[in-house]
Amino acid sequence: MSAFRTEGGSGTRWRRWVVVLRLLWHFQRDVSRRKTFRGTLRRSNLVLDHYERGGTVVGTLIFIHGMSALGREDPRVVQLAGALADAGYRVLIPDFPSIRALEIRRQQPDEVLAQLETLAADRQLVPGVFSLMAVSFSGVFALRAACSKRLAPRICGLCLIGGYYDVGAVCSFLIRANRSDPYGRLLVLRSYYREVEPQSEAFHRVLDRCISENIEQKNAWSADQALDRSDPIEASVHRMLTDPVEREGLEEKVTRAFGEAWRGYRSKLDFVYRDTPVFLIHGRNDRLIPSGESKRLARRLADQNIPAYLCITRFLSHGDSAIRLGQWQELVRLLRGFAWFFQSGARVKRKAPGAGGG
Repeated sequence: MSAFRTEGGSGTRWRRWVVVLRLLWHFQRDVSRRKTFRGTLRRSNLVLDHYERGGTVVGTLIFIHGMSALGREDPRVVQLAGALADAGYRVLIPDFPSIRALEIRRQQPDEVLAQLETLAADRQLVPGVFSLMAVSFSGVFALRAACSKRLAPRICGLCLIGGYYDVGAVCSFLIRANRSDPYGRLLVLRSYYREVEPQSEAFHRVLDRCISENIEQKNAWSADQALDRSDPIEASVHRMLTDPVEREGLEEKVTRAFGEAWRGYRSKLDFVYRDTPVFLIHGRNDRLIPSGESKRLARRLADQNIPAYLCITRFLSHGDSAIRLGQWQELVRLLRGFAWFFQSGARVKRKAPGAGGG
């Protein structure tokens, strides 16, 4: 079994470190958008935001946003995109409506892949190879792209922030673990009872309200306070969220769905090109997708002889994009990972087919 790189390494060329340090500088300043935002573009069925500074472009990066109602306009996404653009990258962030709608549904993996193909076919925006960056549940779409015969010849690297390997294990954590973020449990509940076992509109109004309040209140949200247990529907939702027996039954049903109707969310690692580097970043205290998922994914990539670099950090947990300069050891590990990602991607050589990815 080949070994994956873990929070370390040396020999990265200094020019990539310059890019990394520029990335850190502009990320911390958080003033990049007004200088690098080139506008919102429309291409066929695709809407995307384009970030790029003037001067030499060191590479193209396509960003797949996560399950946030703000989508590509999420301030955390905007901050990172602006910093990457100031570091020299052309950054393209497509809008994925179903992801922004906080949905899990059977057509979504193929829809996202088709949208990526549409964008990659635009040689004016994406003239050559590109890197893919994805967060949270969207990491699976980046992995699927590396397995696509149309897209893989154009991909020179993947960066997954807070991604997963085993979607069943993630669902078990979200549904059963008391320390998991209720937000994830609510999203799984809503999607399951909308697509697999449809429930009444009144039921979904309760779930939608809970999700909206959870987004506003974050860690302060509580099912006990949010739900009126004298109301039959709210009492039912409360049991699904809190009762151990109900949660065990829900876990079985959702796990079954990910093996059947939602099988497109299972990770695929049969990469077309096994030299595609994968940089895995995961917040140590992530309460939506536990960091053990990135560790497991790194091991599986190593089994496939796919180069991977794993960085488990106290930074960048779900909902937290802050990087604290005082924690310099954590910071150095994270920067080394980005340096490895940029350098590894620059080394990848592809003979890209004609427009559309072939």
